[in-house]
Amino acid sequence: MLSVNGEERQKSVAEAEGKTANKPAGWDDIREATFNGGDQGPAYAISRPVNQVTCIRAFLADLDCKLLDPAVVGEASVESPDVLYVEHVSKWLDRDPILTKSEVRSTGGGLHVILRLDEPIICGPGEAVMWDEVARGVRNALPGDPNLNGIIALTRPISATNSKYDPPREVQLLRPGESVTRDEVLDLNRRVTEQPARLWMRLFFGGERVSPCPFCGKDSLGVAGYWQVRCYACGRMDAAALLYRFFSPDFLETRMEAQHG
Repeated sequence: MLSVNGEERQKSVAEAEGKTANKPAGWDDIREATFNGGDQGPAYAISRPVNQVTCIRAFLADLDCKLLDPAVVGEASVESPDVLYVEHVSKWLDRDPILTKSEVRSTGGGLHVILRLDEPIICGPGEAVMWDEVARGVRNALPGDPNLNGIIALTRPISATNSKYDPPREVQLLRPGESVTRDEVLDLNRRVTEQPARLWMRLFFGGERVSPCPFCGKDSLGVAGYWQVRCYACGRMDAAALLYRFFSPDFLETRMEAQHG
């Protein structure tokens, strides 16, 4: 037989389980908004559509370890966001005058790279849509999740737990970062959208030419205009190949099927 204390404990556990069962999915997965008041809470409680954004506080890129190709970044970087940061992302950021100011958080399964504004951008009527396009451009400076939202993207608060994992993983600050101006965000977006070959070569290889070519391993690869790179062995190719090479073949195939299906 259960003792009185045993019965009370069993009743308390049952009540707690009942309360948890009545909670919406994701109630214990706390996020942080990069817009409006910077609210924290479950995603379902703080998410907003673009047309309800009146204030932008930061721009975000999400580097998800499981989307990356271990043949390019290494097995350890696919398994550990901390290793991904040390071996790759920290070097990329340090090669750009704006990205070097990024704050970086390890979320348990990847990295959130955050450009935090020195002054919030106040959106007038219709301006949120324009800034949403800018946010999507800035996001593409790095091989992050291409499905991430623009100005309505959510990060995870430092010291919060990511409950998608068992056991849950704590969100950690890897790089404190500095604030950036609106003009710096616009400049980064301009370089992503107008001169991506030069930007990505400098980020990923430290200059406008690298030898051997990362695609064929034979000749050297260099910038061939704003939109292309060229290797004398494998020819000209779209600059986007510099970004796509970091993603796993399975992810790229799934994304292509989704786009053309």
